[in-house]
Amino acid sequence: MVITFDRFNKIKTVEYFLRCFNRALKLKPTDKHITIKIEKEFPTYPETIIPLSGILDFLRNKGFSLYVEYNDTPLMGTGMHKPYTIADNSYELLSPMYKVWKYNSPEEVYKIVDALVKHLNTKIICAKGVVEAFEWTVNEVMDNVIQHSQSANGYIMCTATSNSHISVAIYDNGIGIYKSFQGTHYRLQNSYDAIILAMQEGATRDKSIGQGNGLWGMSKLLASNKGSLSIASSEANVSITESNGMIKRPVSTKYYLGELCYQMGTLVDFQFQCNNEVSLTEVFGADYLYTNLNLESLEDENERISLKVNDFSFGYATRVAGERARTMAINCAIQSDYKQLILLDFSGVGIIASSFADEFIGKMIQHFGFIQFNSLFRIINVSEENMAIINRSIMQRSNIA
Repeated sequence: MVITFDRFNKIKTVEYFLRCFNRALKLKPTDKHITIKIEKEFPTYPETIIPLSGILDFLRNKGFSLYVEYNDTPLMGTGMHKPYTIADNSYELLSPMYKVWKYNSPEEVYKIVDALVKHLNTKIICAKGVVEAFEWTVNEVMDNVIQHSQSANGYIMCTATSNSHISVAIYDNGIGIYKSFQGTHYRLQNSYDAIILAMQEGATRDKSIGQGNGLWGMSKLLASNKGSLSIASSEANVSITESNGMIKRPVSTKYYLGELCYQMGTLVDFQFQCNNEVSLTEVFGADYLYTNLNLESLEDENERISLKVNDFSFGYATRVAGERARTMAINCAIQSDYKQLILLDFSGVGIIASSFADEFIGKMIQHFGFIQFNSLFRIINVSEENMAIINRSIMQRSNIA
C-alpha cells in the first residue's frame, strides 16, 4: 500500500498525516506493508516532526512494515521515519541537532542533553544564563516522560537559529497529563486544569518521585527569557506567549487508524531567545546552586578553563572550524561570568589554516578588544609556525578594522 502526502502546513500536518493513514487503512485493512511517499517540501519544525516519529513507532509496534520515500533530503536526515538512538548512533551525537532522538532511560537523557549543550556552545553565542536554562529545562521535561508518561519511549528534537532562538520539542505516546493526576488528591475538571496545575510549583502526583518543579521551572525560565511555550496533552493545548500571555485551545488527540485507536500523548514545545539573559537565581532563589558540568569538565587543577584545540571534533583546518571554536570560547567566557581565565591550548596541534586563525583568534580579539581579550584568554603551547599564522591574522584583521 502506498500513501502519498503532498500538502503540508505547520499547524495541520500531523492531523493530515493521521487522516490520510486512516483512509488508506480503511480501504486495505489487512495490508501491513506501507510505503509513505512525501512529495513536497516538508515543514521541518520540531513540533511537527516529533509527533510523527511517535506515530510511526506506534504503527511499527502494531506490526506494520513502513518504508518512507523522501523528496526532501533535509527531512531524511532528521530520522523522522527511524529515530536516532544512543546505542546505534553514538557518532551522530557529535552533531545532535536537527535530528529526532528516541530515549527510554536516565543514562540516555544525560548523553543526549550533554551532546546538545556541547553542540549548542559551538553554534550560537548565547546571552548569560540561556545555555544553563536550556540544559535544566530539557533535562526536566525528558525526565517527566520517563517518570510520568507510562510511554515506552520519549522523542526529542532540537534546532537552533544563529542569533535568534533555540527550538525544542519533546513528545511521548503516553497517558497524558490529565490521566497522570488521576488517583491523587487533586480534583481536576478538565485537561486545561491538568496542564495549568502541572505548571504550578510543587504540583506532582507523588512527592516520593518528584517535587513538581519541572514544568513550573520551565515556564518561569521561559518567561524570564521572553521565550514561548506550548503544551498539548489530553485534547487541550496551553500556550505561553513571548509577552507572558496564556492561550487555551482544544486540540484533537484521539484518532482512528483503520481499526486501531491512536491516542496522542503529550507534546511540549518551547523556544529560548538566544539574546535575552536568563537568571536561574531569580527564578529558583538565591540558595539555588547550579553546576555547569560542561565548564567543570574543562577546568584544570588551577580552576582555569582549558580549551584544547587538538581535541576539537571539528578540527582546525577550515574557517567553519574557526567560527565554532570562537563561539565555544565566547560562550565559556559568558558562562563563567568573565571570572575565569581561559587557556587556548595548542599542544599537539599541526599547522593550522590561516582561515581558522582568522575566525578563531582574529575575530575574537575584534569581538572583545585587545585589553579584554588579554584579561580573559591565554594562548599556550603554540608552535612558532602557528604563532606566525595567528599573528598575521591578527594584524590583517586589525587593518580591516
